[in-house]
Amino acid sequence: MNDHELYPVGDTARRSGLSVSAVRFYADAGLVEPTGLNGAGHRMYDIGAIARLELVRTLRELDTGLDEIRRLLEGGTTLHALLTTHLGIVERRERILRARRAVLRTLIEQGAARPLKPA
Repeated sequence: MNDHELYPVGDTARRSGLSVSAVRFYADAGLVEPTGLNGAGHRMYDIGAIARLELVRTLRELDTGLDEIRRLLEGGTTLHALLTTHLGIVERRERILRARRAVLRTLIEQGAARPLKPA
């Protein structure tokens, strides 16, 4: 892969691990702009754009919102701050799920499987 070479959207999608429609969506959303257009007017991407798309893909897999990703790419936050925030969210969700699991186990152990009597 050449640093100055431009890749069509299909190759860009394959290299970034995204679908063609996802690459187009992120471009239309203004997250990762095409580097240029070829003679036929098709979007072309360089290696830097592909790397940004890989970052977007990874952050989306972590449930990061598009607005947060946009802020990161525009320099409004750092990757460290974004990841720290998301770690906190995941840890809170984990605590909630552990509490729900404990309640469910307790109910099962107390015989919640028996039919309820009408009031």
